[in-house]
Amino acid sequence: TRSLLSVFEEDASTLTEYTNQLLQAMQRVYGAQNEMSIATQQLSKQLLAYEKQNFALSKGDDEVISTLQRFARVVNELNSLHTELAKQVADTMIFPMIQFRERDLTEVSTLKDLFLLASNEHDAAMAKYSKLPKRRENEKLKAEAVAEVATARKRQHQSSLQYFCALNALQYRKRVAMLDPLLGFTQSQINFFKMGVEMFSKKLEDFLSSVATMVQSIQGQLDTETESMRLAQQDLMLTNESIYIPDNNTTASKPANRNLLQKAGYLNIRNKTGLVSTSWERFYFFTQGGNLMCQPRGAVAGGLILDLDNCSVMAVDCEDRRYCFQITSPSGKTVEHECPEAANSEKCLTEAPESADPLVIPGTPIQFELYATSDDFDQNKSVSRRTNPFGESDHDQAATSEGKKHFR
Repeated sequence: TRSLLSVFEEDASTLTEYTNQLLQAMQRVYGAQNEMSIATQQLSKQLLAYEKQNFALSKGDDEVISTLQRFARVVNELNSLHTELAKQVADTMIFPMIQFRERDLTEVSTLKDLFLLASNEHDAAMAKYSKLPKRRENEKLKAEAVAEVATARKRQHQSSLQYFCALNALQYRKRVAMLDPLLGFTQSQINFFKMGVEMFSKKLEDFLSSVATMVQSIQGQLDTETESMRLAQQDLMLTNESIYIPDNNTTASKPANRNLLQKAGYLNIRNKTGLVSTSWERFYFFTQGGNLMCQPRGAVAGGLILDLDNCSVMAVDCEDRRYCFQITSPSGKTVEHECPEAANSEKCLTEAPESADPLVIPGTPIQFELYATSDDFDQNKSVSRRTNPFGESDHDQAATSEGKKHFR
């Protein structure tokens, strides 16, 4: 979803830049036409002023004066045409383009900011919820954190629906926005030249008619698509409120599925910055061909983190995270992770921090936190490895204490 969204956002950014450049060119045409209107008006006045000039040698002769007065009337009539043309250019070309930029493009930009704000609020709420103490739980604090997460998820859901609908509609509106102003501009020019360009206008008549028909057709498609998106949005917003609640299915007694061939979602990985201090970073992980892979934000494909063949899994206690598990490789390296999406972690889509540094430094313990109940793990000893999901041998591989990589 994030990858597809980035394509739409890049398209909107390119469209905004092009629209600004196109509007500048249109405004230059309008400025020239408006200047022509002012210039012809000034010319007409100046021609009439010839009669009033007090020449040192002699006054202007009557023929020149009458001829210039006739020219003044012709220029004045041209002035009225240029003035009307300037008005039509402003109404049919400049105004629609400004309206498209200020209404549609600004709306998309505003919704993007609201979507990012809602996403950040959701991440903050999830981080707060993840740090709730496990051993000495405070029911009041937990209830507040759960409510905050649910509210943040709902707000993010609403803002994303509005943002995605606006991006979809923009694909139709940009086509109308490019064609409609030029259609109005060309028709204004034809009206300006009138009978003098009758033959030329006839050549364009069928084409302009087809363009007008196409604009109406696109507008009709937009109306249909808008209504469809509106109905779909209504259906989605009628979803049960429980989907926003973290750990909403932890009370259900469900045996662990140890035969999964593939799993993907968000995990928080523990990075040790010193002998004692640690930090957690959120990445997107998935299994592929018996390997644990990680795909950072903007990456085309994932990178190898750990070979899962003959690895064992065990739950681990952590002071600053709620759901943690550890994967131990045959070489003794372990990984600890935390999952920020609780029991629904397999449905998570990730955003990983962009960094040129390797995710796992050789020999450094890695930890993850898993948002699920710890009933699937033995808190005191390593759990036997999975039942041959990646083609491992059948013997169990015990966890070692050295060089562990931990996943939370």
